Order: sequence, then C-alpha cells, then structure tokens
Amino acid sequence: MEQIRETAGVTLRAILRYVRARGGDTAVTHVLNLAGEHEPPEAYDDARRWWSYETKINVFAAAAQALGDESVGLRVGQSILSYSVNTPLRLGLLLLGGPTQLIRLIATTSAKFNAAADMSTLSTGHGTASVQYRLRNGYQPSRYDCDYTRGLLTQLPALFGLPAATVTHDVCQVRGAEACVYTVRWRQRRLFSWLWRGRHRDDAADDILAGRMELLQRTVAELVAAEQPERALALVADRAGYAVNAQAFLLVASPAPDQPRQVHGYGLTDAEIAVLTDAPPTSFAGTIVADIASPNRYYGYLVAYCEDFFDAERRMLDAYANLAAVALDALSALETAAERQRTAESLLSLARQLTLARTSTEVAEFTADAVKSVMGADSATVLLHQRGKLRMVANAGAGDGRLRKARNLTVSPQDTALFDRFRDGTGQPRVYDSTSDEPFIRAMLDTFGHDMMIIVDIALPDHPYGILVAAYDTPQGTARAREITNRMAGVADQAATVLRTCELLDETWRLAHVDALTGLANRRAFMSALDAALSAGEGAVLFIDLDGFKSVNDNLGHAAGDELLTAVAGRLGACVRTGDLVARLGGDEFVVLTHGTLGASGVPDLAERIRAAFTEPIAVRGSSPVTARASVGGTRFHLAEEPQHVLHRADTAMYEAKRLLTTVYI
Repeated sequence: MEQIRETAGVTLRAILRYVRARGGDTAVTHVLNLAGEHEPPEAYDDARRWWSYETKINVFAAAAQALGDESVGLRVGQSILSYSVNTPLRLGLLLLGGPTQLIRLIATTSAKFNAAADMSTLSTGHGTASVQYRLRNGYQPSRYDCDYTRGLLTQLPALFGLPAATVTHDVCQVRGAEACVYTVRWRQRRLFSWLWRGRHRDDAADDILAGRMELLQRTVAELVAAEQPERALALVADRAGYAVNAQAFLLVASPAPDQPRQVHGYGLTDAEIAVLTDAPPTSFAGTIVADIASPNRYYGYLVAYCEDFFDAERRMLDAYANLAAVALDALSALETAAERQRTAESLLSLARQLTLARTSTEVAEFTADAVKSVMGADSATVLLHQRGKLRMVANAGAGDGRLRKARNLTVSPQDTALFDRFRDGTGQPRVYDSTSDEPFIRAMLDTFGHDMMIIVDIALPDHPYGILVAAYDTPQGTARAREITNRMAGVADQAATVLRTCELLDETWRLAHVDALTGLANRRAFMSALDAALSAGEGAVLFIDLDGFKSVNDNLGHAAGDELLTAVAGRLGACVRTGDLVARLGGDEFVVLTHGTLGASGVPDLAERIRAAFTEPIAVRGSSPVTARASVGGTRFHLAEEPQHVLHRADTAMYEAKRLLTTVYI
C-alpha cells in the first residue's frame, strides 16, 4: 500500500486531541466517522505517521461540524505547543534564539509538518515579519488550512516565552491569490529584554534538555534490558525516527556477520524498503544517514527522510546510531561470554562422562552427544578405525529412519581420499557442502539429509583413531564454521586421549587376563570366572594335559612347541559350546569351565569330543605332523564350593586319566 506523505501526524493528533478536550472520546469517534476515516482513533495519535492533505482537511471540516465551531483550524493551531511538538523538535527550535531567527528558517520548520505546501520568509523587522504560504499545484485551498497556519504563526513567540503574536491574513489562496501572505507581529520586551530572554530561554532549554536526557536514559536502560539484538534494533528505530521528526525512517543492520539483516522502518512502502535496503543510501538533500558502527565492527545504518533537517537533528541521529552500536557490542559480548560459559560447562560435563567410559563405543557415544549440544549441530557422528576401515560407532540427532540407513556406514581406502588423509595423519579440519566433488561426502550428506558438515580427526600424534562429524541442515557461514571447527578440535582431542586410555586399560586387562601365546584366558581369568560360577550355582570343570609335549620341545624346539600349543587352543575352542570358557593354566595344561546343570550333565560327552579332537596329528612347520594325545579329567561343582578345591579335584581326575589312558570324571 502506498504511503502518502503530505501531512505530519502531529497535525492529526492535535486536531483529535482538541476535539477530545471539547467533547471526549465520543466526539472523536463521531468526527472520524463524519470524515470517512475507518482506522481506530489510536492510529491518529501516532506522531510519526504521515497522512494525505485531503485527510487533514476532511478531519478539520468534520471537527467544525461536530463542535459547531468554524474557527477550529485557528484553535488547533493556537494549541499546537500543548498537543503536538515533540521534545527534540522544540529544543531545536528554541536553540535558534528567537522568533525572528525562527521565521527566517520558516521553510525548514514548515517541512516538519507539511509536504503539500511551501512556506518562505518575505521580510523581517523589529517584532514583525511577513510570511508566504503557497499550496502546491494539485491541492485545493481550504480556509481550515489557512486558519491552522495562522494559529501556528501566533505561537512562534510563545515558544520563546513571549506573548502570542497577532497575525493578519489579507492575501489568501482560497480567495484566488497565488499564495497566502501572513503578517506576524509580536511584542518584544525592552527593559533588560536581552537578560530576560536569555534567562527564560535557558530555563526552557534546561527543561527540554532534561526531557531529552530522560528519553535517552530510558532508551539506554531499555537497550540494556533488551537482551536480544533484534529487540534493541527495533527500539532504536522507534526512538531515533521520533527524535529527528522524520517523514520516513529506515534502520538496516545485521547483529552479527553471519546473521540476516534486520530491517525496521515507517513511512515507506515495501518496494521502497527493498530498494533502499539493497542499495544503502548516501546523504543528500532531504536525507540524513548515520552509520551504526563501533571500533569493533560495522553493523548497518540509520536513514531519515524529510524535506529538511536542523543540524541538531543530524547530531541526534548520529547519537542514536552510536547508541545502537554500543548496545550491539555489549549484547554481542554478553552472548559470546554466555556461549563460552555454556561451552565450558558442556566440555566439563563431557570430561566427567569420558572418565567413566570403559570402551571405545562409550567414548564415541559421549562425544557425539557433546558435539550435537556444544556445536549446535543437527546431528553428530563418530567413525572409528576398525580392521582397516572407518566404521560408524555412534550418532546423535539422526532420526530412526536415517540412522537405520546409516547403521552399516563404513569408509574404505578406495572410497575417498579422506581416508588416506586420516590414516596418514595429514588431515586438517575440513568443511564440506553439497558442492563437494567427493562421492563419499555427497553420500554422507544425502544419507543424513544435511547441507553441510565439518570433519575433524580424532587422533594423537602418529595414532589416528577416527573422525568426528558435525552436520547441519543449513550453511553456517565462514566465521561460524571456523568457531565450530576450533571447538570440535578440543572435543576430538579429549576423545582421542580417552580412547588411548581405553586402549591402555584394555592392554593392561589383556596382560592380566589373557594368555599371550594362545589368546585364551589365563589362570587369573579362569579362577575369577570359576569363583563367579560357584557363586551362581553348579557346573563342571575339565582339566586337559598333553601327553608327550616335553618331547616335542626337546626334539623340535620351543618354537614348534609354541605352535603346537596354539593349535591345541584352536581345537579346544572348536569343541566347546557358546558360553563355555577355555583357559590355559600354563605349560601344556588347559581347562574348560561349563555352567549350569545342563553343562554339568553334558561334561562326559564334552570330554569325549575333546579326546577325539586330538586323534588327528597336528601339523608343525619344519617337521612332520605331531600326534598330541590329551589326558582329560573332570569334576562337577556345586554352589559355594572353594575354587581351589574344585580345580584340585579336576587336576586329580586328569592324572588318573593319564594313568588309565581314558577319561576320568569324579
């Protein structure tokens, strides 16, 4: 909808406030109905809004009819100081010095209220002046407009504390003249008049300056409480436009480099705003522009439109622009501090969680959750190096459907150069989007439905573990991506350190519980498992000893003996059932632990399977196949027995079996 900028809102507000003072809210509603106006009464109380010349005349005529007062134009003009002129404008007028100086600048002053007519000064003298008012072509002269102008002129001396002026209006456009001419006369104080005027002007200026300071202080307080940059910019736009008494106003600013511009304005069409936003204006006649900028950065600009401005208004717009920049700097600093605090708390929480992790999967899950939270990612994925490939171990944020699709995600060396960079430890943090020429990257983005992802290696020097991926549905911008990358690097370092700890713990556990030669459980692990089994119920233990093992060592060497033991471990593993434990106690002694009643009752069959497994010779490199017979003895155990007693019975049964050359089960 086109914005008609012909009559300032202060005029419509003055008319309706005068009507309200005479007849109340009912009279205001009646006047608006008579004038054919359909907006709510409060819309006409907005001093920043501009209206058409026709609206002004229609409302004047309706007020005259409703109040029965044809001189309503004059009355409203005479009351303008009470109803309409805002504090910044009054101060600007007051600082001109007196009525004569003000009338000499009548063209600039008039432009603040009326864009449908031109005012000019014809002459000035001691306490007198002649002013011309000419309605522009296309507008119909009205006696209400003439009376309103005459009423305004009477108030010029009153602005400086002098009695109202007398104004004669003998030449009028309504009566066919080319322009209206007003003769203004006012009484000046003679005795010590310079002292009186100066003191009065100073007192009035102090009052208005106090009002301006109060407005600025209130604006500062509200900016501090705004919390959000968008609210702060909206507040500045509202206050700055009012302060400079502009016909139209626009604020365009971006709170942060990667954030969209905020646009606030009034008195402009959407098309005008679009043009002015795309092409930042420069100052020219009828326009003042102030940059919203601080030593830290440039945010945007304020621009005000009017036919003319006072110098004080230009300085005022600069003040509000500086105020906006300071507020945005402060809010940005507060947000940065708050975000760093949130990040520190999240990373501390991650550190606590990682101390509880005992497996690489737990480390990956904690890390993925932290990245999604700290980096604000739409999803986060951890891929770890396992058996020559990168495999997805954990994901946070992906929906069930996409997660099922990606559950078996693996990366092989032939899939992408990314793998080589990771494996060689030469990879740097990388940002990818849908324009990437790497098929793997595009497949990852498609699989998870994202537009952008950031990849950081999880690695220690010369020890790569995997990659950490933060994915986003929308691009994050260069500055934001750099910030995310730096934070992810810290998280990845933590994860790598804990993965190394898990490796060391696993290695330590293996050294303590796994036989280094065969990979079977060792004596410590077996005794621990037997103790647990005795606490749970019944079961059985088989004790296996190789016959003639010493001769293999003596005749073929210890390397052949080690190879034989490894082969024996493999054959024993093939004989037992899922859940059974095979252990090497030392030398050529092995044991099998079975659980439960069914396990105990099936021990004879298991023992026979083990004996049968060793009927076939075992190939040993560098010699002919070796026949390794096994002596097998077994025993059942019951709840709460002593582990050493159970093992001793099984050992005794094995020696009896070796003597009798058969399986012994006691």
